Amino acid sequence: MRNSQTTLDRFCGGVALAALAALLCPSRPLPAQEVYKSVDAQGHVVYSDRGSTKTAPKIAVHVDEPDPAEVARLAKEQELLTAEEKKRQKEQATTDKDKAAAEHKKQVACQNARNNYYRISDARHVYRRDVDGSRVYYSDEEADAMRDQARRAMIAACGT
Repeated sequence: MRNSQTTLDRFCGGVALAALAALLCPSRPLPAQEVYKSVDAQGHVVYSDRGSTKTAPKIAVHVDEPDPAEVARLAKEQELLTAEEKKRQKEQATTDKDKAAAEHKKQVACQNARNNYYRISDARHVYRRDVDGSRVYYSDEEADAMRDQARRAMIAACGT
């Protein structure tokens, strides 16, 4: 006997759930809904399901079903726009990355040119190493020419 009551409870609960689902998900368009229209102190029009006063007028709002072909066209158009935007963002990211790499390369070149200029200008005697590793000193004129060349290279790389 107890099993039959449980089965009956399940059946009734299932029927009630199905009826509730049928009420909440109608197959045809919803009838017109009534809303309240009011204007606030700043002059903005406000629509609400509750009136601002007891005598607020009701307005019927009719909702038409959208055209399925138009909905599909708009969805396709939005998909294309989204794809184009992603492509543009990817290209912009690549451009930004390339620009940052070029700027870094320019900064490194400037720092190297500046270091070379300061190394040569601070040295009392400028020299180079020969194949044996011995120092070969430049004449004063050659050293001045190297300092001038290093200064021009620094200005070209750094701008100042």
